Amino acid sequence: MGMAASQARLLSITARLTDNENSGQDISYSKIRLADQTEQVNTDYLNALKATKLTVLTGFNGSEEVYTDISYNLMTGYNTLAAGQQYVVTDKKGRVLVTQKQKEAYEASNGYLNGFLAAYGYSQADIDITKNSDASDEDKALTEQKIHDAWDRYLTSVDLHYGDEEHGLDFGYVSFSDEPYDGYVTYTDLATGETKALNYEGTTQEQRELYDYAVALTEAYYGTSDSANKLDTAAKAENQTFIKYLTNIFNKMQSSGYYVEADETKTLKDNAWFEDQLRSGDLQLEYYSATEKKFVSTSIDADSSIQEVEDEREIAIVEREYQMKLEEIEQQDTKFDMELKKLDTEHNALQTEYDSVKNVIDKNVEKSFQIFS
Repeated sequence: MGMAASQARLLSITARLTDNENSGQDISYSKIRLADQTEQVNTDYLNALKATKLTVLTGFNGSEEVYTDISYNLMTGYNTLAAGQQYVVTDKKGRVLVTQKQKEAYEASNGYLNGFLAAYGYSQADIDITKNSDASDEDKALTEQKIHDAWDRYLTSVDLHYGDEEHGLDFGYVSFSDEPYDGYVTYTDLATGETKALNYEGTTQEQRELYDYAVALTEAYYGTSDSANKLDTAAKAENQTFIKYLTNIFNKMQSSGYYVEADETKTLKDNAWFEDQLRSGDLQLEYYSATEKKFVSTSIDADSSIQEVEDEREIAIVEREYQMKLEEIEQQDTKFDMELKKLDTEHNALQTEYDSVKNVIDKNVEKSFQIFS
């Protein structure tokens, strides 16, 4: 090989060696980044192993407590919790978070409890007979007395005195249709025979409750809509607690305001969203206190029916993801090792060739020097 050809060959080998070494350096840097990535994956994994979730006591299996993942439906449903407490969920403004059905029932009732209950198929009237039923005269007389007593309590509360102490009044209900509470209550002064509508004239919550109850009794007994048969009444003991449950929701909506989520699937189905909102404080819990006769504030930390436990499902998911990431890293690391080995083999071959060509050039230079000297 001539001098010029040898030098050209040497330059080519030198360039290839440089490229080989640069490639090896790039891969070495990649392995360092891969090591950092492995460390981060391990850190994330260890943190994820601390994953917890909120659960609520829903029952007992013998003497063993049974906890279920917390959800809006569980916390606000009827008889869904072992403690028997009734809860509502509120936002930071104190407004109660309700379902679309509750919203529609409230708005259709125009803020009237009896209408709200009727939307669910219930009446707070605790009688099960009507004036036109086959009940005995004695039962009808007792029912009419009960209606009189209910109106007496309301009229006394608003300082109205119709008739005399011997109940010189007769009551009735004018129905416009076959729908419950589509009509109005009447009273007839037995002394004069004059009949008038008996409208609400109170200003307090207690007065409103007395009026609504008296209306429910009157409509159920005298109304021609036959609502006593259409609606499940409080005359049945099994209905009373659910009617109270609905009444508490109605009163809370009326006193605190209400709202619904634009996407109701969050409220009803997305347990993770609900838990996150509770943890962040954007949603808050209140339970009904029979002592205070209202909903009072509680929290996920203070409530004895709620506990935080290891989230086994989330941890299992994390472990699967961790193994997948490790396998990807190991595969990449193996690939880098193979590329480095290939580059090392190539580097050795190039270095051998480089030394050989350089040796030829050195001999040619020495030979030329001897000739010219």
